[in-house]
Amino acid sequence: MQLTVTRDIEGKSGISNLPVRDILFLQSDLTSKWIAVHTLDDQFYIPGTLIYWTEALKQGGYQFEKVDRNIVVHVPRICKMDRIFVKAYFEIETTSQSKSITLSQKHFKLLDKQLRGVQGIVYI
Repeated sequence: MQLTVTRDIEGKSGISNLPVRDILFLQSDLTSKWIAVHTLDDQFYIPGTLIYWTEALKQGGYQFEKVDRNIVVHVPRICKMDRIFVKAYFEIETTSQSKSITLSQKHFKLLDKQLRGVQGIVYI
């Protein structure tokens, strides 16, 4: 499955198709009608709400979970969890350029239960 995305909210860059498997997380700007779609190397935009996209992606068979009021994460893309700073990372070896998300305590615990026992998840 692919999402039709744009690189800018004005649509001046045209549209592209982005494979859902490449999505790390979705982030809303609470003041905008646009959702930022994050991949390892880029950021795209789609119109709509987090509720709409979370439900649509789940119905498509993908595991997206709300982890904060404005962030929905693609759970299988998480590689590392930080218990101290309550963060999730999408690469084992992180750099200053690596993307991460901060979770609420409540959602960290719920996500931790889902990921417990999943091979390849690193905890720090």
